[in-house]
Amino acid sequence: MTNATEIKQQTFEAVYTQLEETVRQLEAGGLPLDEAIALFEEGMRLAQRCRELLDGAELRVTTLGEAFRAGSATPEDEEDRGRT
Repeated sequence: MTNATEIKQQTFEAVYTQLEETVRQLEAGGLPLDEAIALFEEGMRLAQRCRELLDGAELRVTTLGEAFRAGSATPEDEEDRGRT
């Protein structure tokens, strides 16, 4: 199982792959109750991290879209324009 610090350092794709594997193991069944609960808890942590990463990506895309509509190539361009 992966600890929280390791999860935080991984890419979305890596976390999602681990989540898929965790779900596969749970769906296969045949696990002792304690192991199934531990896997479920890990799956919930992985799902939460995926959500955090997706929320961050959505914010970046929204910010870039707003900067583009405002006529700048990047949000940094917009900040530079405000300083002049």
